[in-house]
Amino acid sequence: MKEIIFVTTNRGKYNSAKNFLKKYGIKVIWEKLELPEPRGTLEEIVIHKAKYAFKILRKPLITMDAGFFIYSLKGFPMMFTNFVLTTIGIEGIITLVKNKDKACEFKEVLCYLDNLRKKPKLFKRIIKGGIIDKPLGKLKPYHWSKLSLIFIPEGERKTLAQMTKKEFQNFRKKVDKNSHWEQFTKFFMEREKI
Repeated sequence: MKEIIFVTTNRGKYNSAKNFLKKYGIKVIWEKLELPEPRGTLEEIVIHKAKYAFKILRKPLITMDAGFFIYSLKGFPMMFTNFVLTTIGIEGIITLVKNKDKACEFKEVLCYLDNLRKKPKLFKRIIKGGIIDKPLGKLKPYHWSKLSLIFIPEGERKTLAQMTKKEFQNFRKKVDKNSHWEQFTKFFMEREKI
């Protein structure tokens, strides 16, 4: 079985990676290393994290970062989602978009780095949707954050937290087609043939 180290402290991200990659015979080794997060774009942040982790671990690895972008707030909270969730919370986000357009998106960027590549390899996914006026549903271990309580993906009628496990799995199958994980898997399987 092939293996890849995933450097993250987020259990939800790890569970998503593990569940997706096991279908392809790739075992995810969870490395809970605290990584510095400089200011910059998602791409710049995830590359910095990968380089920092690689200096310590010296093994092929992946890092990931995600942001939540609300169009009517000029992209806020962007990459500062965790900070916003621990300060103003989802209630604060709901207040900020009151009487505004509630369209938004999750953007995820995955970075792969090994000692054979001169540059990190990036893989991206965007999930568009909207924010509702009050939290609905219940958080489960496979959710990444409390945003699951207020985010309804495009084409769906429920928040991520309202979905049953089966509904959530069906949603994931749909958004995983050509996702950052799908792109990474194809790349990694080809790389492993070297």
